[in-house]
Amino acid sequence: MLIVVSGPDRVGKSTLICRMQEACGNDAYVAHHSAPPKNQKNIFDFYRDDIEKWQESGKKIAIFDRAWPCSFILEQHRRRNFGHLEDLVDFEIWLNDQVGAVVHLAQFRPWHWSAPLHIEEVREEQGEDVAGWYIRDEIITRMQEHRVYTEQLQAFYEDVTMFPNVQLTQSTTGEQALQLARLALESAGV
Repeated sequence: MLIVVSGPDRVGKSTLICRMQEACGNDAYVAHHSAPPKNQKNIFDFYRDDIEKWQESGKKIAIFDRAWPCSFILEQHRRRNFGHLEDLVDFEIWLNDQVGAVVHLAQFRPWHWSAPLHIEEVREEQGEDVAGWYIRDEIITRMQEHRVYTEQLQAFYEDVTMFPNVQLTQSTTGEQALQLARLALESAGV
């Protein structure tokens, strides 16, 4: 089973992934992703590489942090393109053939939940001498991205991906998250 954890910044994805990893013991392969490398032929190739590494590892469960849904959404939002939709569909067809048991697990929170964490992060990144207006502008940018990312991720689940999803709005244990993922796959007939 491949679980793809997605959600806006500072909503508890890493905490959830750690809890799931602990619940799996040694049976989990975890991969954290950032922006796709610019030197690959296809924007989704490095996810394919990690799937092959997971399969070679022999572990039963893979947990991906910020995988292709993130790339698809942020390509549209930050680069103003169509998110490489055709490449994404090709990738998911390949993934369905290779893995089959894929489920998206979203962690959503309202902006007020993650806003203090964003303020703290901006202050740490920029240092003590940064002007108040800069912090405000950065927080407004992040607030807008939080909203857009949430809306587009929900649309991705509804209109784009071929795999089932679970949408969390509160903290949960690793065991509960894994059980919800299994139930979503079962409901989808996988």
